[in-house]
Amino acid sequence: MLTLTECRLQGPYVAAAAINEPIVDWVFPEDDGVDEESVADRFSSFVEALQSGRKPKAKSKPRPTSFSTFAENGILNAGTLLKARNNLFRRHDDYFDTFASPLFNFRTAGVAVPSPQPKTPADDFAELSLYERDDFHRQQMKMSSLSYRLQNPDMQAEETAESTKKPRKSHKRWPNAGSGLRIPQMRISSAATSPLSDQVGEFARLIQKSIVAQEIKTVEAEGDEAAKEAAYMLAERQIYHRTPETMRLWSLGQTHDLRHIAHWFEQILQ
Repeated sequence: MLTLTECRLQGPYVAAAAINEPIVDWVFPEDDGVDEESVADRFSSFVEALQSGRKPKAKSKPRPTSFSTFAENGILNAGTLLKARNNLFRRHDDYFDTFASPLFNFRTAGVAVPSPQPKTPADDFAELSLYERDDFHRQQMKMSSLSYRLQNPDMQAEETAESTKKPRKSHKRWPNAGSGLRIPQMRISSAATSPLSDQVGEFARLIQKSIVAQEIKTVEAEGDEAAKEAAYMLAERQIYHRTPETMRLWSLGQTHDLRHIAHWFEQILQ
């Protein structure tokens, strides 16, 4: 994350960074492969299609993500990542922060923050007290909500629609104009068999997209195709993304990769 925030051109700044198997999004797709559309929704769509005389379209299943496909990777598996998340973050919203999940600088999480885990009462008396307190709060919330809806009947339908709306991933513009930040050169690697390969690949693509947008805006050449092509080439050179077949963690003493990285740093910093 410091690579993205400490790259201000004025004063000391990060000029280059190399990362291998980074966790840039702690919101893992644990329920990958499950169709988000409920059975009732699918049946309703099917009936509507028949009534209108249209042939029901079969929806293709979403592509399994690397997190589920390579969940049992022998070097870095999904269980280890989930356990690390539970140990590192006390609250769910902590890993929704952009410093913990730098991918969220470039897009929204696309999911709601999970509800906090209920606290375990120390004894039976504490459990009874907790239940009574929660029940009191629930009753107060119901009364307050009912009173509000009686006074504002037109708002009820809007609130219901808003509450059932599922969060979606949407792109964010980063860095902001006038921030003085300039994304440094980066080497990003993640094995094709890594549970993290999807998020790492997306991270690299979104950074490249940001560089293209920043470069085109700098030269003020939105309609210049040659300038766009040059910007894309610059982004690919500046953000080099590798996907080796086998996973290699630098912490396991993969000195061959580290020698290449050291030589690359030497060239950049000369």
